[in-house]
Amino acid sequence: MIRIYLAGPEVFHPDAIALGRAKQALCAALGFEGLYPLDTELPGGEMPPHAAGLAIFRGNVELIRRADAVIANLSPFRGPGADAGTVFEVGFALGLGKRVLGYRNVADSYLERVRAWHGEPLGADEAGRPLDRDGLLVEEFGFGDNLMIDAALIEGGVPVIADEAPPGARLTDLTAFTACLLRLKDLPASP
Repeated sequence: MIRIYLAGPEVFHPDAIALGRAKQALCAALGFEGLYPLDTELPGGEMPPHAAGLAIFRGNVELIRRADAVIANLSPFRGPGADAGTVFEVGFALGLGKRVLGYRNVADSYLERVRAWHGEPLGADEAGRPLDRDGLLVEEFGFGDNLMIDAALIEGGVPVIADEAPPGARLTDLTAFTACLLRLKDLPASP
C-alpha cells in the first residue's frame, strides 16, 4: 500500500482533525494510506513550546521518511504564497527522492496574488518589471507560486493542480486534492 504524507496548512484550521480524517478517507477509498501530520505522537506530559515544536518537527520528518509520496496543499496561506512549512516538506521529500504532487485551491498566478496583496498598484523598475512595496522584483513567470516550487513539480512530471475553490474553502475544499490522488494512482510506481 502506498503511504502518502498529507502536507498543508490545514493543520492550523479549527477543524484540522476532521480535515485530516476526510483526506485519509479519500486516500483509503483509492487504496492508499494517508499519513497526517497531526497523527504524530508527542512525548507525554507538559512540554515547553520550544520542545514541543522540535518534537512536532521530528515527528513530521519521520512521517515523510516513512511515506512513499507527498501530496501538498500549496494554497496561499497568510499571504500570497504557499505555507513555508509545507514548502519545506515538499523540498525535504524531493531531496529524499519521494514523489511529490501539489495542488492549490486558487487558479490565479503568483503575480496576480502579489498585486492583490500589495493593496495598491505595483511599482516598476526601469525595464518595466513589477516591484513590490519594498522595491523588490516580483517574479512573473506565469506560475502559481515561486518558480522553485512549481518548477520542481513540473520537472518531476507532476505539475501543480490548480482549482478555484470558493474563498471561504481555500483550505478545506478537497476537489484538487482528490485530483492529485487520482493522478498518483495513474503514475508509474517510482518517480
